Amino acid sequence: MSFTADGSQIGTTCKDKKLRVFDSHTGQIIVEGPGHDNMKVSRLRMLKDGNILTAGFSSMSARCLRLYDPRNLTTKLEELPIDSATGSLFPYYDPDLNLVYIAGKGDANIKFYELAGGSVYYLNQYNSSDAQRGIGMMPKRGLDSNINEVARAYKLNVAKKLVNVIPLKVSRQSKSFAEDLYGETASYTPALTAEQFIAGENSLPSMVPFLDLQAASSTCKGFSATNSSNGVDPKEIAALRAEIAALKSAASAHASSLEEKNSRIDKLEEENRALNEELSGLRDEIAELQKNGVDSN
Repeated sequence: MSFTADGSQIGTTCKDKKLRVFDSHTGQIIVEGPGHDNMKVSRLRMLKDGNILTAGFSSMSARCLRLYDPRNLTTKLEELPIDSATGSLFPYYDPDLNLVYIAGKGDANIKFYELAGGSVYYLNQYNSSDAQRGIGMMPKRGLDSNINEVARAYKLNVAKKLVNVIPLKVSRQSKSFAEDLYGETASYTPALTAEQFIAGENSLPSMVPFLDLQAASSTCKGFSATNSSNGVDPKEIAALRAEIAALKSAASAHASSLEEKNSRIDKLEEENRALNEELSGLRDEIAELQKNGVDSN
């Protein structure tokens, strides 16, 4: 089961091999159509472009990904074969980067795909030697942008009876903040209250810059299902920004003052050199006069 970004619809897969899209407020079926041609478990994600991504098995029991247009579920937009393993697939969708991470039960790898232009493109995969029973993903607020971490998986390793932490990173030589990897993401602030949703309202998530989300995460004390800041005080953030701006202004003024003082010091040193040269000349002149006086006597 998966909600659309604005919460207005719910997509489901079922054991009867049907895909259905429901109105989240009335529970009525908006559209339905054929899903994967196999009785094994399939899962779906509602994408931000409006399409539906499913992960399941073909009629030949091969694992695959499919894309559907919810306006016409009778035909699929694309089918991308994965492999012939037997474990069910767990799709994890990142709407910010349009990436989907596919982990299979009993597999030892996690595959990465990009969603673009109504198609699915294989990118890369993480490999290990230990099979996984299940996978969980860290929310965006917990990622480390200093190492270009775009996702972090928590792998249930049954053989070793532990949870493996798997940071998924993009290799970059530059150490600067990668703005293309960390754009705006869903904030702590809910777009709607429960009452507004029950009343039939829909809304896209409220978005914030990634760094603001991390700053909020470091000071967050708790959450509440209201339109308040969920532990992030906008006034506090505004005050911090104002303080940072004031510090930058003060630093700039201090730098300007230092530059002016350095210029004054250079000027005084130049004047001092000139006076020393003049004094040296006067001493030489006095010495010459004294010498001439002695000679005349």
